[in-house]
Amino acid sequence: MDSVLKGNTGEYYVLAELSRRGWIAAQTPRNSRAYDVLARKGDRQVGIRVKTKTSDARIFQWNAKHDGEIFLDIGANDFCALVEIPDGDAYPLFYIVPTETIREWLTGDFKTWVSTPGARGQQRSVTNKRRVFYLDGDETKTARGYRKKLQAYLGRWDSLERAE
Repeated sequence: MDSVLKGNTGEYYVLAELSRRGWIAAQTPRNSRAYDVLARKGDRQVGIRVKTKTSDARIFQWNAKHDGEIFLDIGANDFCALVEIPDGDAYPLFYIVPTETIREWLTGDFKTWVSTPGARGQQRSVTNKRRVFYLDGDETKTARGYRKKLQAYLGRWDSLERAE
């Protein structure tokens, strides 16, 4: 599955799940500045940034902007929906995480990565734009062990209900 199709699939799954839960949800136009999905339920409104990975990938990946920021315009009701699409007919896993939490994790991991030497002892580049975390169980390395960290956010659609 190419990256555009993969991203679209994740967004459609999020839209379907929101609709199933009584939200009015809409996909934003391609290349929107911040959000992939906008949703409303009663007096609650949320903006959702969707990040999708399939079973053939081990990571969720973001690209930092020129100034090093990962997300633009983080708002009060700002969430990331991390969609993990498994092989076969199994339904995806959804991790519903406040965007600020994802930003803190990625920023912290990047600072640690830059401050430690590479495999050959080289200084790592502060201009590297790639930000990742691995969905594995190895908590001993930078950007690893996110399977456990994300467990608290698995299927937490209810956190959208508490948005201000």
